[in-house]
Amino acid sequence: MPTIETRIATDRAARYLRQFCKHATAMGSPKAHRMRMHGGAPSALGEVRLRVEQADTHATIVFDPLGRCRMDASPDDLTVRIDAVDNQALQRIRDTIGRDLERFGRSGLAIDWTEVDDTAPDPR
Repeated sequence: MPTIETRIATDRAARYLRQFCKHATAMGSPKAHRMRMHGGAPSALGEVRLRVEQADTHATIVFDPLGRCRMDASPDDLTVRIDAVDNQALQRIRDTIGRDLERFGRSGLAIDWTEVDDTAPDPR
């Protein structure tokens, strides 16, 4: 399972986490535009269902059947980790999240993804 992670330096991490979760919840609603507005034709990858689980500084967004994203906010940064079923799904989730966070941060966020060795146990 391919996995990537980024740690975004910002003093607005909790705000961006809440904003992304609100947006993902709206995308997952029955009347939403879903992910087709976020790259790729729906027919190419099938319909993606979104489910958001959120606490104050932590969220898990499930992009069913593509994978999931975990976000953790601290006073100094927002950590985003994506676990996907394959590289194509990983790219689709990464592009969706990256575009939204860049828009929320008005292009002032440095988002540098790094591969994670998914054979190592997750410390969280």
